[in-house]
Amino acid sequence: MDVDGHWIDEPGIGDWWGRAIWALGFAAVHATEKHQRARALVGFRMATRATSPHLMSMTFAALGAGELLLVAPYENQARRILLSALEMLAQPPSRSDWPWPEPRLRYSNGSIPEATMLAGQALGDRSAIDLGLGMLKFLVGIETHKDHFSVTPVGGRGPGELEPSFDQQPIELAAIAGASARAFRITGRSRWLAEVERSWGWFLGVNDVGVQMFDPNTGAGYDGLQIDGPNFNQGAESTIAMLSTAQHAYRLGATA
Repeated sequence: MDVDGHWIDEPGIGDWWGRAIWALGFAAVHATEKHQRARALVGFRMATRATSPHLMSMTFAALGAGELLLVAPYENQARRILLSALEMLAQPPSRSDWPWPEPRLRYSNGSIPEATMLAGQALGDRSAIDLGLGMLKFLVGIETHKDHFSVTPVGGRGPGELEPSFDQQPIELAAIAGASARAFRITGRSRWLAEVERSWGWFLGVNDVGVQMFDPNTGAGYDGLQIDGPNFNQGAESTIAMLSTAQHAYRLGATA
């Protein structure tokens, strides 16, 4: 946008598009005011006229589409987004020892199993739910070091890369917490409640460096875990990641 308020680029269907659909779908169901829900639904229907060829964009979009389709099964655009996303998420892995739809873990990895499970819920596809649970089990295993989470660093993580690496990003814990909370609600299994607890524990200091990852005075999350301690910048993404993880733990009664 230029200084006069005119758009100077073209609309895109990257992560920002998927995240916007996620927010709109969630708000269309959960916003507290009727007019807010109505406006969010209008925005959702406009945004979902498109689809994206990018896995993570469709993963984020599926989180909003699934939330809406659970309560509004007549929303055909939400159904179309979910079917398209699931086709990408359910691609057979290239390696038997790497049951993941991408050759490396990248970022917000827990969103992938959560979107797969949610698509299964909303579409009535038990095999998709089971696939998502299997993905989450794999992710939690590879992201664990000793008794705590040691999540994918900025450069990603591939087969055989199991040692703690840095910088670790708070969004990874938020995504694992969201997926584990959904898995708990689907299965009722306490192991997923424990993963929500471990996710919140990472922010409290149960991590590779043993440091707290938020500022209790400001309520903001630190931007990343480095080998020598936190990156003390307090950006929006990290703060939202910390708060959403805390909310999952609080709502499910998981404390660390």
